[in-house]
Amino acid sequence: MDTQALKALIDLFGRAPLRELEISEGGQTLKITRSEQGAASAPPAPSRPSASVEPSAGAAPSTPIPTPSTQPQAERVVTAPMYGTLHLSPSPDAPPFVAIGDTLSVGQQIGLIEAMKVFTPVKTEVAGRVEAILVTDGSEVEADQPLMRLS
Repeated sequence: MDTQALKALIDLFGRAPLRELEISEGGQTLKITRSEQGAASAPPAPSRPSASVEPSAGAAPSTPIPTPSTQPQAERVVTAPMYGTLHLSPSPDAPPFVAIGDTLSVGQQIGLIEAMKVFTPVKTEVAGRVEAILVTDGSEVEADQPLMRLS
């Protein structure tokens, strides 16, 4: 199982009301359990001696996430709720959910994140006008990565 699939599984498990998840693939088994406190834990995955994890050549460098102390008061950012592939339109031939200049309300859908063939809606937690779209359609995003800047 590759690192991206493992991250997506752990992220989905963290958001699901499951206590335990066990997956077998290619002769390897991964078991993730939730402790009584609700934290997800996973034993280390068995490694192959010849396998190494290297960033892909097309991977974008990580972007620092603004913190409340460094983020200007007027700037509002819509962030990714989880790791996955971001889709800015409901289908490849459909128009995007939102465009620069659109006014968003709280709870409005701005995209979809695909992880492990599951599509999760991305909804705004703040209202405002779209100033900038910070990611491209089809790009991989991390949890809490800024997706759009609102004014």
